[in-house]
Amino acid sequence: MNLSEALQPSNSPVVGEGQALPPGSMLEDFEVTQILGLTGYGVLYLARHVADGNTVCIKEYLPAGLAVRGADDHVAITDPQYADAYQRGLEAFASEALALSQFNHPHLLHVSCVWEANGTAYRAMPHTDGATLLAWRTGRREPASQDELQALQSGLLQALEMLHGAGLAHGQVAPDNILMLTDGKPLLMDFGAVHHALQSDLNRPYVDAYADPAKSPMMVSGDLHAVAAVLHFAVSGDWQPIAPGDSRRYPLLADVLVQLSDSTSALGYSPEFLSAIDIALACSPANRPHSVADFRALFDPKVATAGPEAAQAKPRSTAKRPARLTPPPMQALNSTESVLALLANFDRGPTPSAEDVEPFESPVVPTLTEEAEPSLPPIRTSLFDAMDAGEPLPMASVGYSPVGYKPMPRVRRAAWRRYVLAGGIALVMVAGAGVIGWQLLG
Repeated sequence: MNLSEALQPSNSPVVGEGQALPPGSMLEDFEVTQILGLTGYGVLYLARHVADGNTVCIKEYLPAGLAVRGADDHVAITDPQYADAYQRGLEAFASEALALSQFNHPHLLHVSCVWEANGTAYRAMPHTDGATLLAWRTGRREPASQDELQALQSGLLQALEMLHGAGLAHGQVAPDNILMLTDGKPLLMDFGAVHHALQSDLNRPYVDAYADPAKSPMMVSGDLHAVAAVLHFAVSGDWQPIAPGDSRRYPLLADVLVQLSDSTSALGYSPEFLSAIDIALACSPANRPHSVADFRALFDPKVATAGPEAAQAKPRSTAKRPARLTPPPMQALNSTESVLALLANFDRGPTPSAEDVEPFESPVVPTLTEEAEPSLPPIRTSLFDAMDAGEPLPMASVGYSPVGYKPMPRVRRAAWRRYVLAGGIALVMVAGAGVIGWQLLG
C-alpha cells in the first residue's frame, strides 16, 4: 500500500513517531524498509520478504495512549488499568486479521499472514499503489463522475455482500478507510473491530459487537448507510464522521449541484441515481436497508419488480423488503431533475417535442366566383369594367350635420387679486424712487 495519509478513524490520537521500528528491523522473515504511516491503533511498514524479495505492507498493533515501545522493541502498556482494554484490542486485531485472510476479493483487503511478537501482533498484506478516497476527492476540484460513482458503489457493495453473507459486518466504511487503486477501483480496508474494542467505556463490561446477534442487523444497515454517505462525499467533497445510529440530515445533492454548476461532471449525473442516494441518507436508522439487495433496489427498482426469470439469474435476499423502499419520493426526484435540466439547458431555448409540433397546413381560402357562389353577383375588378358593361356607378352618400359650438364658460377671478397685484407694483415703485432719491440727494 502506498499510503500518504494514515488509515485511522477520525479524531483519534496518533502513535508517536519515536514508537515505530527503525528501517532494517526484522519481523519474522520480513525486513522493514520504510515507515508508511502512523495510525491511531498501530504503525504501517513497508517490508521485503528475505527469501523471495516480494514487497509487502505490515501493520503493527500499537494503540496510542495505551502502550509504548521499550528500548528492546518490546511493547508494554502505559498503565495497569489499561491491561484489559489493550488485551481486547489485541484479540480484535488478531481476529480481524484471521477473518480477512479467509477472503480473497478484489475490493476487500487481504491478509496473507498474522503472528505475535514483541508483546503485540502483526499482519502482512499485499502492497498496492493508490490513495485513500479522502485524499483522492479532496485533491481534485471536480466531483466524481457518474461512472466513478457507479464503480465505487459496485465495488463496495460486492465486498459488503460477501462479508454480510458470512455473518460479518465491516463497521468502518469511510473515505479514510477506502483505498482508490490506480485503475479507479475501490479497496475496502480494515474492519472496525479494534475501534469498537478500544472505544468501549472502562467502567462498564465490554460486549463484542461482532459476537452479539442483536447488534448484527444494526451494523449491517450501518454499513449500507455509510456507503450512501461515501457516495455523497464523492460528489460534495464534504465529509463528517458517522456516529452509530447517526440520523443527521445531509444536504440534497440537487442543492450540491447548484453550487457545482460550473463543473462539467455535474451534467452527466442520472437524476434517479442521485435521488436514490438522498433517499438512502434520509431513512431513519430503523428504516434503513437491511441487506445489499435492499440497497440495490433503491437504485434499480426493476430488480424488485422483475419476473421469476430475473430472480433466477440474479438471486436476491428472501427477507421482505420494507414498503418505504418501493416508491421513491417524487419531491427529491423532481428537484434533482429540475436542477439537471437547468444545468443541461443553460442558455438554450425551449425545444418542443415531436408530438407538440403540428404540420403546417395552408388554410382553404374560398374564392368568390360565379361558379363557387352563384347567388352573388360577379365581382368587377374596377369601375371602368362596370362603365364598359353599361352598369350604373355606385353612388355613396355620407350624411353630414354640423355640430354646434358652445364656448367654455369664463372663470371669474376674485377682485382682491388685482388690488394686491397693483399695490405690490406701487410699493416696489415707491421703494425704488426712495432709493434713487437717497443716492442723489444724500
